[in-house]
Amino acid sequence: MTDDDEAIAIGEALTGIKVLPLPEGWTAIGAIVLVKCFDSEGHASWAFRTTDGLSEEELLGALTVRTDLLRRDLLRAFGGDD
Repeated sequence: MTDDDEAIAIGEALTGIKVLPLPEGWTAIGAIVLVKCFDSEGHASWAFRTTDGLSEEELLGALTVRTDLLRRDLLRAFGGDD
């Protein structure tokens, strides 16, 4: 993606991909999207996108918290934490 690319609706960009809905009464104002894709040669690859309006601090904070929560869950699942 280059600076000249124009943003499109997330549903248009991710046609056919489904996610769980937001809780009732919540309104989406920004997104961080990591998408596993097949590239033009058919190889599995990753694409990372964000919406306008997210600061680098928010992005880092959200990714750090999500990473820490996932790490905790994986340690519990594989650590025999009975």
